[in-house]
Amino acid sequence: MNLKSSLCLLSLAAMLAACSNVDDLGDVTPDETLSTQTRQSAPSDDMFARRDGEKNLTGAYTNPEDYSHYYNDPAVAEHVNKLMCEADTNMAASLNGVEITEEHLNELKEFVEGSILTNETRQYNKMMAILKWIRANIKYGYNDQDAYSVFVNRVAVCQGYSNLMVAMLHTQGIKATVATGFLANAGGHAWVYALADGTWYVADPTNRNTVYRMKADVAQYKATLQPWNIDMPLASDDKFVYDFRDKHFNIREVLTSDEQVSVPYGALGYRITAFDPIGGINENVRELYLSLNIASIGQYALGLKNHGANLTDVYVLNAENRTINEYDGCVYSIKYTASTKKTTYLKLLYVPGAKREIKYPPVAAITGKLIENLPNVEVIRFDEVTLDFQDYAITSCPNLKEIYINQNATASDKAFDDLPAGCRIIRYDPLQTGIRPIYM
Repeated sequence: MNLKSSLCLLSLAAMLAACSNVDDLGDVTPDETLSTQTRQSAPSDDMFARRDGEKNLTGAYTNPEDYSHYYNDPAVAEHVNKLMCEADTNMAASLNGVEITEEHLNELKEFVEGSILTNETRQYNKMMAILKWIRANIKYGYNDQDAYSVFVNRVAVCQGYSNLMVAMLHTQGIKATVATGFLANAGGHAWVYALADGTWYVADPTNRNTVYRMKADVAQYKATLQPWNIDMPLASDDKFVYDFRDKHFNIREVLTSDEQVSVPYGALGYRITAFDPIGGINENVRELYLSLNIASIGQYALGLKNHGANLTDVYVLNAENRTINEYDGCVYSIKYTASTKKTTYLKLLYVPGAKREIKYPPVAAITGKLIENLPNVEVIRFDEVTLDFQDYAITSCPNLKEIYINQNATASDKAFDDLPAGCRIIRYDPLQTGIRPIYM
């Protein structure tokens, strides 16, 4: 995904009030500012990672209109700290999200060993020398954030600083990964988690060579560096790969070749709260079953949309899920009222790639862009209670052939937008047995 960059500024005084450094290499001038890059925008709703007892990560975000917790939730750093300390460290041995050719990586290795390192033998000292060089030699500014381009051009925003640091650490056999999230009082940000001499460190190469011991110093950085995503996977078994994505403990990849797959309740002793398989889904999988605690299928359901071409149905196993549910094998965002145990369907989030016909849940009105960008769907059938189709209710469905609506429904002139020329709007009589087409 192409991610926009944005510049957010935070004064030195605010930073000093927020945290202290374990290691601080180099002075900061009074007019120096903290620089950030917005990795992604806040989703409309999210489940926060909060500790609940000894074995679960649970959610506490309930008001999609209030983003204050999303942008300032120090508890997340504590939970990620625990996840990282329990993760499979071999997962950090690869570059993961940092892209660089072998030729350029070898060039970096020669430079690091010839121009940055002297007689350092400890991984920690190598990490600090690399960090100090990056901070002294890379200028903050917008440019290609590819690690090698940053090295050549000496200019980057925080994503580029972090990508270059991870690549340089990798040349020295130091496991590391990029973390992205929120820099308190500033905005979206990227930094580095590095495993040196068996200890995880939190390093921010963009700002003052900030380095913390992940576990021992969490109280010093949790209010400042709050992670939303970690590039590296955290663990795997014979069926799934797990990671931390959009502030959820997430299923990153489906490995099993079973046709029917149930998403597990937890892993590493933590509750799994998201299913966003950005790493892929085995092509043999046809049906997915999501458990009650799954609160997210990722922003725009990109993992499912990109890798779910062979899926026929996705089911939510518990009707009392608070944030998503399914209808006819498709996933919707919902509003759940606990007192009445009533589910109100809000927006269609995902249609399995192999599904060509869908039945929309019973709702009174289809509002603007409620149904859009469905590349494979050919037929949509609406319940008889759906009587109002507003402007752009259904749009950008290039293969749609038939839309079935109640003969008493009303539709604006722009209700059905950007559809194929041959698409038919078929009105049916709900009082008759079966469907009696009346063509519009």
